[in-house]
Amino acid sequence: MKPQTLIQILFFFAFIGCTGIDLIEDYVPPVVRITTPVTSLTVGTNFQFEALYFNVIGEPTPGVELRWESSDPNLLEIDALGNVIPKKEGVVTLTVRVTSEEGKELSDQINFEIKNTVVLIPKDMTEEEEETDPPEMNTMSSTLTMSVTPTLQISNRIAQITVGAEYLFELQFTNALGEEVQPNSVLWESSDLEVLSIDENGNLTALSAGTASVTVSTIVSETLISYTNIIQVVDPVTVSMVTSYTGIVETTSSYQLEGSFTLAIEGDQLILSLGSDYKASTALPGLYIYLSNNNNTTSQALELGPVTVFQGAHEYILPSQVGLMDYQYILYWCKPFNVKVGHAKIYD
Repeated sequence: MKPQTLIQILFFFAFIGCTGIDLIEDYVPPVVRITTPVTSLTVGTNFQFEALYFNVIGEPTPGVELRWESSDPNLLEIDALGNVIPKKEGVVTLTVRVTSEEGKELSDQINFEIKNTVVLIPKDMTEEEEETDPPEMNTMSSTLTMSVTPTLQISNRIAQITVGAEYLFELQFTNALGEEVQPNSVLWESSDLEVLSIDENGNLTALSAGTASVTVSTIVSETLISYTNIIQVVDPVTVSMVTSYTGIVETTSSYQLEGSFTLAIEGDQLILSLGSDYKASTALPGLYIYLSNNNNTTSQALELGPVTVFQGAHEYILPSQVGLMDYQYILYWCKPFNVKVGHAKIYD
C-alpha cells in the first residue's frame, strides 16, 4: 500500500472518530439581542440600553437601525438611541425591533422594575401611639361641646430614602375640636444632621447612609406635641443588572464531555468557570474551546485556546472587550478536523 493512501485512510478514520455528523450547516436564524440585561432601574437614572443584530451566520452586524419601544411611556421614556429616563415606580417591558436582511421583523424584550428613591410606609400601617386621656365633657351656657387632645402627624411618612434624594413631608394636624387645620407654626428637626437634613418647610434631604429620625413639633395651649419618623438612608443602587449565567456542558459525540459552567462578571473581569463535575475525554485529538453565536461553526467564534484540563474545576479569563451577552454558546471543537464535540447554551 502506498504511504499516501495509508495517510488518507488514517485521516478518514480519525475524522469519523471525532464525529457522527455527516454535514455541518452554518446557517442560523438571525436575531436581535438586548445586551444590557437590566433587572431594575431607579427613578431619574440616566441609562443607555444596547442591542446587537446577529446575521444568518451569527455574526454581529453594525449599522442596523434599532427601534426601541416602552410598554408604558408614563413609567419609562426611551429615545431612538436607547437612552431611557425612568419616571415612575412600576414594572415595564422594553422592546427593540429590527428588520433583517431577509425582510423579517425581529424583536427582543426584557421586563424590569423601576424603583423609587423613597420607600413609603403604607397608610394603613399604624404606629404605636401614646395613650391619651378620654375626651372631657364641658357644659357652657347649655351648649354641649366635646374637647379632644390635639394631634400632629406626618401623613406621608417613609421607611427608607436613597442618599442624594429629596422628599417633602406633609402634615396632618387635628385641633381640640377634632378639626383638621393647619397648625400655626411647626419645628422640624433631624436627629443626625450628617445623615438627614430638613428645612423649616419639611423638605428632607438624604446626605449619607445610616439611620436617623425626623421630628416635627408644635405648641398648642402651652403644650408641646410632636411626631417622629425613623428613617433608614441607603446608598444608591441606580441600576441592577444580570451579572452571571449558569448551565450544563453536553457532549455531541461519542466522547465523554460533561459538567456545569458559570459565566460571570467578577470585578472588571469576565470569567468562564467550569465546575468540579467537569469531565472530558483525554482521547480527543486537538480539543479546543470557543465562544460563539453559531452553534454549528467556529468560523466567527472566539477561540479561548486548547483544552488542557480534562477533569475538575478550572476557569478562563476572557478578553476585556468581551461582554456578558456577546456570545450565546460555548463550543468544544476537534480543531484538527474541524468537528464539533460538545456545547453549552449560555442563555436563551
